[in-house]
Amino acid sequence: MIAQSVIAVASVIALFALAWAIRRIADRFLLSAESQRKAVHVGVGIHAMTLPLLLTRDGFLIFAVLAAAALLVLRIPGIASDGIGASLHSVQRRSWGDFLFLVAVSLLFVLTPGNPALYTLPIAVLTLSDAAAALIGTEYGKLRFGGDDRIKSVEGSATFFVVTWITCVIILLLETEIPRQNVLLLATLVGAFATYVEAASWRGLDNLFVPVGIYVLLFTWANSPPLILAAVTVGWLLFLLAAEVAAPRFGMTPHAARSAAVALFLTVIVVQPINAVMPVLAFFAALLARPSGDDTEMILDFVATLVLTGVAWLITGNVLGVNAIAFYAASFAAIGAGYTGYALRETNYRIVGGIAAAAAVCLVYWLLLPGMIQYMGWVPAAPLIGFVVFVTSVTVLTEVLRPKHWSTRNPGLRLAVTALVLLVPVYLYEVLQ
Repeated sequence: MIAQSVIAVASVIALFALAWAIRRIADRFLLSAESQRKAVHVGVGIHAMTLPLLLTRDGFLIFAVLAAAALLVLRIPGIASDGIGASLHSVQRRSWGDFLFLVAVSLLFVLTPGNPALYTLPIAVLTLSDAAAALIGTEYGKLRFGGDDRIKSVEGSATFFVVTWITCVIILLLETEIPRQNVLLLATLVGAFATYVEAASWRGLDNLFVPVGIYVLLFTWANSPPLILAAVTVGWLLFLLAAEVAAPRFGMTPHAARSAAVALFLTVIVVQPINAVMPVLAFFAALLARPSGDDTEMILDFVATLVLTGVAWLITGNVLGVNAIAFYAASFAAIGAGYTGYALRETNYRIVGGIAAAAAVCLVYWLLLPGMIQYMGWVPAAPLIGFVVFVTSVTVLTEVLRPKHWSTRNPGLRLAVTALVLLVPVYLYEVLQ
C-alpha cells in the first residue's frame, strides 16, 4: 500500500510538472491559450492510459482524491490566471472538463478491470481525436457551426471522425478477440457517436460523454451480430434526425435537442428501458417547467442533472458492490416531480398540483418497481415505495413552498442533491441489511 501511495503521489506531481512545463514553453514561444490547453489535455490523456499498469484499485482511489484536490488548486484565481493553472484555465470560457475527465477515467478504471481495450480505447479517442480536431479546425476550419463556447468546424469534426475510426480499428484488432467483421462496423458506430457528442457537448461535458459513451457501446454491442450493429448505427442516426426535426415543436434549439438526445440515448442503453422510464418522464417535466417556450438553459440543466445523478449512483453501486438501479430511478421520480413543483411555484394551485405530481410519479414508480427489483437482483428489506413517496413529497414541497428570495435559477442540481441526500442513507441501510 505504501508503494501504491508513492506512485499515486508521484503521478499527481508529474501532472503538476507537465502543467508547469507547458506554461513555461508557452511563455517562451508565445503559444495560444487553446494550444496550451490541448497540450495539457494530450499529456494527461497519455498518462491516464498508463494508470492500470501502475496502480491497483486502492492506489487509484488515492490518486483520484489527490488529483481532484490538485484540480481545485489549479482553479485558485491567482494560479488559474497567471500560474501553472493558466495552461488549463486561460481560455476564456466556463468549463468543468478537467473534473469531468477525472470522473470519466475513474469510472473506466472501476468498470474495466482485466479488459485493457475497454479502458484504453475511450481515453485514446478523447485524447488523440480531440487534439487532432482542434488542430485542423483551428488552422484550416472554414465551415463553422455552433455558438457561445462551442464553436466547431466541419473540417475539425471530420478529422475527429477519421482519427476515431482509425484508433478504434487499431486497438480493437490488436487488443481484443472481437469478430473481425464487427470491427469496421464498431469503428463506424463509435466514430459517428463520438463525433456527434463532441460537437454537441458544452462546458467540457464531452470529456465525460465521449469516453463513457464509447465504453457503453463497446460493452453492450461489441460481440453482437453485424446486422445488429448496422441496425444500431442506423437507429442512432435516425434518433438524432428525429431530435433535430422535433426540436422546434418542443421549443428547443438544435443544440439543446442534440444534447438531450445524446443523454437519453446513453441512459436507455446503460440502464435498460424499464429503468429509463423515470428519467424520461423527468425530462418531459423539465421541458414543461421552462419559464418560456424557448428556454434552452432548462434543458441543458436537465442534461447535466441526468448525467451527474447517473454517475453518482453508478459510483455508489460499484464501490459498495450492490446494484442501486431502483434508487437511481427513485431519484428521478423525485426530480421529475420537483420540476413540476418548480413550474407551479407561482400559481394558486401549487400545493394541490405538487401533491398530484408526486402521486402520479410515485404511482408510475410503484408499477415499475417489480421489474426494477428483478433487474436489480435483490429485494430491499424495507418497503422502498414508502421511502420514494416520502422523498418525492419532500422534494416537491421544497419547491412549491420555497421562499421567494431563494434563487430562481434552474432547479436541476438542487433537486438532484435533495434526492441523493435523502435516498443514499436508505440505500446504505439496505446494503447493511
